[in-house]
Amino acid sequence: MPSHLTRVVFRRIVANKPLLCHGCLSRPRIALALNGVRTVAPPQRRTFLAMFKPQRKIKPAEIPPGLEALADLGAAQRQAIRLPSPADIAAALGAFFAQKTAPFEDFHIQHALNAYRFLVEHPKEDGTPWFSQAQLNVMVYRLARTPRTDGMRHLELGRMLHAEAKRLYELECAASGAKPDTCLRKYQTVKLWRFVQLLTAFGASLEARDIAAATFMWPKTPPPDWEDRQGAILKCWNLVLRGLARESNETELLRTVQLMQELSVPWIPVMQNTLVNYFVEKEDLSQAKHWFLQPTADIEVKELKRLEKNQRSLPRLLRACALSGDHAFGHQIVASLLKEMPEKATWDAILIWSAAIGKGPDEIDRMINVMIRRNNEERQKNPSVPPMQPDIDTINQLVEVSMSKQDSYSAERYVALGEKRGIFPNERTFTMQIQYRLSIGDIDGARTAYFGLQGDKSGDEQSLAAVNQLIQALCLSQHFNFDDLMAIVDDLHERKARLAPETVAALCLVHLRRGELHDAVDLLQVHAHHFSPDQRVIIRKNLASFILDGQTSTADAWDAYQILRQAFPETPRGDRIQIMNGFFARKRSDMACHVFFHMRNETHPELTATKDVYVAAFTGFARNLDAESLELAHNQLKLDLNVDMDTQLRNSLMLAHAATGNHKRALEIWAEIGASKEGPTYNSIAIAFRSCEGMSFGDEHAKSIWRRLKEMDIEIDKNIYTAYLGAITRNHLHDEALALVESVEEEYGFKPDLYILGTWFNTTVNIERQKQVEEWIKGRYPEVWADFEALGHWVTMDGFGYRQYNLNRDLDP
Repeated sequence: MPSHLTRVVFRRIVANKPLLCHGCLSRPRIALALNGVRTVAPPQRRTFLAMFKPQRKIKPAEIPPGLEALADLGAAQRQAIRLPSPADIAAALGAFFAQKTAPFEDFHIQHALNAYRFLVEHPKEDGTPWFSQAQLNVMVYRLARTPRTDGMRHLELGRMLHAEAKRLYELECAASGAKPDTCLRKYQTVKLWRFVQLLTAFGASLEARDIAAATFMWPKTPPPDWEDRQGAILKCWNLVLRGLARESNETELLRTVQLMQELSVPWIPVMQNTLVNYFVEKEDLSQAKHWFLQPTADIEVKELKRLEKNQRSLPRLLRACALSGDHAFGHQIVASLLKEMPEKATWDAILIWSAAIGKGPDEIDRMINVMIRRNNEERQKNPSVPPMQPDIDTINQLVEVSMSKQDSYSAERYVALGEKRGIFPNERTFTMQIQYRLSIGDIDGARTAYFGLQGDKSGDEQSLAAVNQLIQALCLSQHFNFDDLMAIVDDLHERKARLAPETVAALCLVHLRRGELHDAVDLLQVHAHHFSPDQRVIIRKNLASFILDGQTSTADAWDAYQILRQAFPETPRGDRIQIMNGFFARKRSDMACHVFFHMRNETHPELTATKDVYVAAFTGFARNLDAESLELAHNQLKLDLNVDMDTQLRNSLMLAHAATGNHKRALEIWAEIGASKEGPTYNSIAIAFRSCEGMSFGDEHAKSIWRRLKEMDIEIDKNIYTAYLGAITRNHLHDEALALVESVEEEYGFKPDLYILGTWFNTTVNIERQKQVEEWIKGRYPEVWADFEALGHWVTMDGFGYRQYNLNRDLDP
């Protein structure tokens, strides 16, 4: 005959439920699962009809190639365990630098730097280098992509890679039998400027200037490879100027210009643009006008031609003069430009000047007509003159002027003006439309402008930043279409574009609010591992705020915590304590207990449980009356050799035991505090009185403590007095309690208020006595009683017992 236990076991298995055993240490964790709370990786729950339905899988984490192996090397070094083979690290480092798109964050380069040092310490047995000279040069080039972090690790690694590449180049030249001077000059012309680019990108422009001054001087007699040589010279000096301007080092910037004059380096338009734009941004118009009027050499460098076009200084200078009110200089420049037939770029600058001084789109339209007419007349006289028409660059610059004046209406009119002339917006136009429409809160208009960018595969940083702002605005909007939002996100994913951390955080919260746990996890798996620690903090803080938000449901808060714990294991102890306290505030002590044990099981010294964690946990168990979790956590404290007992920790333990009904153990802890070297605090005394409430002969213990306070002439504050009053009243010494209340103002200087009188009433656990206390308070302090009733109350014994008002009597350890 089969036993009843067997039937129970099989029924539990069929129902996919665990078998709960009395006294099982895992019972709280199993009970948590039975409450329907989801986790990041939900357990498989199949009904009979859905048993063949495929379950959705979480996307694997998208980690930069090779980064995981580099991080494992660092972890092995810290833990002093067996290190991976140098060949594997070399392969991982090569794969890491094979990326061609996203810039490397400082956090990622730190792992690469450690790996390269490891390879230097462990050379190949045959003496050959781990990387070729060409591979090292590619690594230096990839490092020059500016990240969002400071890039100090980039600079350190770049110096090491450059030194090794130079050494290998010299060995190759010596092996080929080439002349040392020829090899050196070729190296300087072809390779060195890449290293200068790296230095200027990360704040080492002075070092780059020293290299340029020692290497890139303008020769009196051009060498045989002069065409390539002059391009390298001008590129390097321009990089130095741009780097110093980026660093806002005005003194060294001007000294560099002087040094270039001493070395006979030509002053070309792209260098002039750098200085003029720098002083325009600093609003130093006198310096900007000075450098604008300096003559420039007419030397073309192919690599600098596009840069020169993108940073033309004339429109920016004219716009700055107009916005600052310096119209005299602007009119002088415009008059000089109109003496001859202007070029297209000159006409654009004149139009920008006119828009900046206040002319509207209609006047600009008439000026464009004049420009076209004059060009046509000139072409009739001389057919070799190229035709000149406004283009989208003209419209974009006019829109920029309107944006600088925060005039979105004019910006829209300029776009319409271009469309009227058959000039249709390009990527830059749509990007600016998104920006200025979002600036006035026109989210629908910004989304309409986005349609012009949708599907564009060549999106630059500015357009991606604008689309990220649009996504964030949609997420924060109270009225947005979720399908429209996800269409934008999916388009960016198809373009392999990286979302900003603020965007990832906002989208993650949207998914969580909609109950789409898998989508939130997938989003983090795709993007979170590409961010630096500072960028990951943005997402982590948003998740923590979502968990602590009182409007978030408990189930959603638990789901978000599971994501936070798994996707952000570096979450600091302080944030975890806040989350634990948040679950205590939700009256979910079981969930808070899990958060505590997650900290307790951490091995990292900055994350594991400390005294503050235990204090917060015991205080939470006290306020949730959770004796079972208290016992589990207390047992963990006994086994924790890294936490020393002090008064605050004992206070929290005493408070927890008193709240859960173990008054005897609470008073034993009070005795330990009294015998300790540190001794009791004022909070200890109040908690000790609280421990005397509700226990047999508790009044004797309370009076004993009170007498010692009197004998030692301890100053009685309001908290201690109220705690003693509660202990006396709770032990049915009503006459003594009344005497204490009547004499409190005269003896201790406390006027009976809501906290004192409310404690007196709530600790009176007799219906008839409560009526007498109520009459006394109404007669003496009617305003306090009105406030007391406003708190609301509940009745014990299922509505047949004494009243308990919702007065907060929580004590802090």
